[in-house]
Amino acid sequence: MSRMRSPRPSVRRLVAALVLAQSLTGTAAFAQYRPPPMTESQRLVREGETAQVDASTAATSGDKKRAETKYRKALELFEKALAAEATSVPAAAGLGAVGLALNEHERVASLVAPVYAANPESLELAYPLGISLFKLKRYEEALPVLQQVSVANQPEHLLVHYYLGNYYALALQDGEATVAELQAYLAQRPDKLAGNDYQIHELLGRGHLLRNDPAAARLSFERAQVGRTESVSIQMGLGVVLEMEGKMAEAMALLEGLTVRFPQVPEAKERLGRLLLESNDLPRAEVQALALVKLGGTAASHMLLGDVRMAQARPAEAETEYRKVLDLAPGDVGAQIAVGMALQKQGRNEEAISFLESAVQSGADSLSLWSTLGSVNRRAGRYARAVEVHRRVVEMAPKQALGHVLLGADHFATGQWDLTIEDYTQALKLEPEHADAKKWLARALANRARDRAGNGRVDDAVRDLRRAYDLERTSAMARRLGAVLLQQGSHAEARKVMEQGVQLPEAAWREHLVLGYARLGSGAPKEALESFEKAGQMAPDLAAVSDVSAGSALAEMELGQVDAALKRLTEPGTSKRALEVTRANLSRVYLRRAFARLEAGDGAGARQDVESAERAGLGGNQSELARLSAFAKGLAQTEEGRFGDAGNLFKRALTPTPGWARPNTRQLVDAFLLYRGDKLPQARKTLTAAARRPIPEQAQFTATLTSALHRREAERAYSSGNMRAAEKAFKAALALSPDSVALQHNLACVAYRGKKANDAVAVWKKLEGTVPQASLNLGIDAQERRRDMTQAVDSYRRYLASGAAPRAAAVREWKERLQQIYGLAEPATAPTPNPEPSSATASDTTP
Repeated sequence: MSRMRSPRPSVRRLVAALVLAQSLTGTAAFAQYRPPPMTESQRLVREGETAQVDASTAATSGDKKRAETKYRKALELFEKALAAEATSVPAAAGLGAVGLALNEHERVASLVAPVYAANPESLELAYPLGISLFKLKRYEEALPVLQQVSVANQPEHLLVHYYLGNYYALALQDGEATVAELQAYLAQRPDKLAGNDYQIHELLGRGHLLRNDPAAARLSFERAQVGRTESVSIQMGLGVVLEMEGKMAEAMALLEGLTVRFPQVPEAKERLGRLLLESNDLPRAEVQALALVKLGGTAASHMLLGDVRMAQARPAEAETEYRKVLDLAPGDVGAQIAVGMALQKQGRNEEAISFLESAVQSGADSLSLWSTLGSVNRRAGRYARAVEVHRRVVEMAPKQALGHVLLGADHFATGQWDLTIEDYTQALKLEPEHADAKKWLARALANRARDRAGNGRVDDAVRDLRRAYDLERTSAMARRLGAVLLQQGSHAEARKVMEQGVQLPEAAWREHLVLGYARLGSGAPKEALESFEKAGQMAPDLAAVSDVSAGSALAEMELGQVDAALKRLTEPGTSKRALEVTRANLSRVYLRRAFARLEAGDGAGARQDVESAERAGLGGNQSELARLSAFAKGLAQTEEGRFGDAGNLFKRALTPTPGWARPNTRQLVDAFLLYRGDKLPQARKTLTAAARRPIPEQAQFTATLTSALHRREAERAYSSGNMRAAEKAFKAALALSPDSVALQHNLACVAYRGKKANDAVAVWKKLEGTVPQASLNLGIDAQERRRDMTQAVDSYRRYLASGAAPRAAAVREWKERLQQIYGLAEPATAPTPNPEPSSATASDTTP
C-alpha cells in the first residue's frame, strides 16, 4: 500500500505566510527581487537559442531534415531579434553561428558586420563574420578579422587556423605564416578530427616549400601520404622538393610516372612539360603538351603548347595556340603578352604593339601587360613610347623595382648611361637584392667607364668600374677594372685586382694577359712572364697567341733577355694589338740592347742597334725616345773614337734636359768624352763640377770615372818616367777600387821601377794566377835582374799558356832564344793554364 503524500501548498499561500511572519517579527522588511521583463529582442534571442539547441540535437542524431528546419527557424528568430535591436551582440552572434551552419554567408556578412564594427573586440562576432567573408572570397575584408580570432587562439575557433593557413599558402605565398597557423591547428585539434590531418600536412609541405626548406617539406608530404592511396597532389609536392634539391632528373622521372599511372590528371602532364621545356628537351616537351591538349584542350594546355612552339622557333603556330587561350579565357594577361611576343618574333612589330595597346585600352590594367607593351616598343626601336609606357609602370607600382628596371633597359638601349645608372640605382633602393638591377647597373657603369676612359677621364672611369666590380664579381669585370687601373698608372692596385680576377670562375687568357701587364708595371717581370705563359697556354687562336707573345717580349726585355724579346717583336703576327705593342716597343728594345752592348764595350754593335731603332720609328726628332736614341748613338761613336760627332749628338740629346736625364748628365757625358779623348785635366775639371751636387744613383759611375782618370794619369806618368806621379795616381785609383788586381799589378810595376824589386815580385807572385802580365814581369825580372834563365823561361811559358797574352809573339821569341842559348828543353808536361782566369783588364805594363 503506497504512502499518501500531503498536498503541496500553493506558491500564493507560501508567499502570504512569509509576509505574515515578517509582520509579526517586527524586523525591517526586504523588497522581493524580480528580474526585469525581457525586451522583445531578448525574448526572440532566447527562443532562437532554444531552436538552435534543438537543431544541434537533431543534427547529432542524424535527422538532417529536422535539423535544417530548426536552424531555419533559429535564423529567422535571430534575424527578427536583430531587427528589433540593431546593436544586439547576442542576436548577431546567434545569427552568425546559425548562418555558418546553413552556409548563409551573404546574410551573415551583411547583418553581423555593423554590429561587429560597434564591438570590434567581440570574438563571438569576429569568428562567424571572418569565416563568411572568407567563404565569399572577400579576402581583404576577412583577413584582419580572422587574424584577430587567430591571435586569441581559442579551441572553439580551431578552423580559423586552417582557413588562414590555406590562404597564406595559396594566395599570399607566405611560408612562415602558413606553417605557424597550421602548426597551431595541429596543436589544438581534437582527436576525432585526426583523420583529416593529411590535408594539413600537405598544406604544411607547401608552406615549407615557400620557406625554401625542402627537408621539412619532404617530411610533411611523406606524413600526408602515409596510410593513404597515392595522391597526385602530394606526389607533385615531393616533385617540387626534388626540384629544390637540384635533382631535376629524379623530379622529371617522378612526374613521368604520375602521367603513366594517372593519365587523366592534367597537372602532372603540365608540370612535366614545363620542366622539359626549361631543360630544352623540346621533343619530349612537345609530346606532353600535345597529350595535355588532347586530354582537355584547356587554356593551360594551349599555353604550354604555345610556349613549346615559341621555343621551337615556330612563332606563327605559337600565336595560334595563344589565341586559343584567349578564346577560352579572354582576359588572360599572360596569353595577351604571349600573343604580342609571338607577333614580334614574326617581325610584325606594329601588329604586336597594336594588339598590346588594344589590350591595355580595353581595361586590362596589368603590370605585366604594361611592362610587355613598353618592352615590345623598345625592341621595335620606338624608344620614346617605351619610356612613356614604363613610366606608367613606375606610377602603377611605385614601391617596386620593376618600372625602374624597365626604364633602365630603355635608356641602356640608347646608350644614355647616366640615365640608365640612375634608373637601376633607384631600383636597388627599392629592392636591394634585385639581381637584374645589379647586373645591368654594373654593365652600364662599365660602358660609361669605357667612354670616360676614352675621353681622358680615367679617374672617373676607375670609380665607375670599382662600383661595377662590387656589384658583379666576375672575371670579365675584374679585367675591365684592371685595364683602366693600368691606364691610370696604378699598377700595384691593378695587380691586386687581377690576382683576384684570375681566381674567379670563367677566367680565361685575357685575364691572365692583363695580370701579366699589371705585374710588369709593378716591377715583377718574372711573375709577369709566368702570367703571359699561362695566357699563352689558354689562348684560343693565333691572334691571341700574338697578343700574349707581345706581352712576353716586354717581360723578357725587363729580365735582360733582349735577344728573345727582339725575336718576338720582329715576328708580331697578324694581331692588331700585337702590332701596336711592337710599334710602341720595338725601338725601345733595340735601344735597350744598344746600352747593354755599350756596357760590354761593343760600340759597333750598339750603333747598329741604334740604327735599327731609328728604322723602327722614334716618334719624331724631339721625342723623348729620339733623344735617348741620340744619346746611345753618341756613346757608340765615343767608343769608335768619333768624339766630335759624339759631342754633337750629346748636345742634341740633352738640350733641353729630357725627363730621363739629371741636371748634371750633360757635364758627366762631357767629362767622359774628354776622358776618352785623352784630355785628362779638362775631364777631371768637368767631372769635379758635375759632382758638386751629388746624386745617389750616380755615385758608382762618378767613382769609376774618377778611378779611370787616376789610372790613365798614372799610366801616362809611368810611360814618361815620372814614378812619383804614377805612384800617387795609382794609389788614388786603388783607394777607389781596393780590390782591383790590375791596379795592384801596375802599382807593383811602379815599385819595381822605384828600386823596390822584392816588394814588386811578391805582389806579382800573389797575382800570377789572375793577371797574365804578372807572369811576364816575373820572367823579365828573372832574366834581367836575377839572371835565372830557367825561371825566366818557366815564367814566359806560363804567360803564353794563360790564353790572354797580347805580347805572345815577342815573348815566345824571347823564350825560344833563351832555350837555344842555354840549352833549356821543354818540360815533359805543358804548364796548366789558370783554371779561373781573371776577368779584370790590366794595363800591359812591364818594368
